[in-house]
Amino acid sequence: MNAVLSPTRQVTSPPLWARASRLLASKDYAVLAGSDVAEAAGVYDSSWHDFADYWNRLTLDRHMGDGGRYRLRRYGQFNTQPDGSLLQLPHGPYEQPSYVNALNGGIPRYFDPLEQGFVAHPVLRGILWTLVRIVDAAQGHPTPWNIRLHPYRILARSGELGQPTPEGLHRDGVHYIVSMMVRRQNVVGGESMITDVRRRLLDSATLTEPMHTFIANDESTMHAVTAISPKIDGMPAYRDVLVVAFTRRESA
Repeated sequence: MNAVLSPTRQVTSPPLWARASRLLASKDYAVLAGSDVAEAAGVYDSSWHDFADYWNRLTLDRHMGDGGRYRLRRYGQFNTQPDGSLLQLPHGPYEQPSYVNALNGGIPRYFDPLEQGFVAHPVLRGILWTLVRIVDAAQGHPTPWNIRLHPYRILARSGELGQPTPEGLHRDGVHYIVSMMVRRQNVVGGESMITDVRRRLLDSATLTEPMHTFIANDESTMHAVTAISPKIDGMPAYRDVLVVAFTRRESA
């Protein structure tokens, strides 16, 4: 079976997790090609399309401080375990302090839980353990992590822009933040930008291909994504991403 995006070059040493962690440790961020992530995570065409279909069943975010109805999502979290497993935590609200998220922070926000088929999907497990290996290596040692998952769909309509980051340039109040492209359908815009804490631009990229990934140290950078609009009016237009947040825990 072919990977999601077949690499155009032979994969060489060091492996993705080593290259990505080195960039993360030295530059505080890394942009990873979708084909490289797919290969590292062991993701193939048929399983990827099945996994991406879960974004068609996301539900409306009813907690938007700007009154927008353009964001669909679900939410769940896991802890890594000493035996190498992932423990899904009981479902509960998502909270951010208002100093981190001035638009939607300061209140508990209740979202529908992740579907169990999504949680158990081998693609998700491959993605998460690839990311765990990257952030562990960036730390220099295995680390107990809390992992929060945010699958998003941002809708764009004629006369109404879709806002991937309605709070603007921000941090998430975690240790590492990951944004992975799932699908772009009939949209323009959606450029990801990363800055240092003084808001000086470090890099920008438009995630386009499946599994194209931005990963950053959330303590030393800020990030934002520009608005999206329909490429062709009157046709469905949306941007699907998986956001994964890593927070170090005191102990396993």
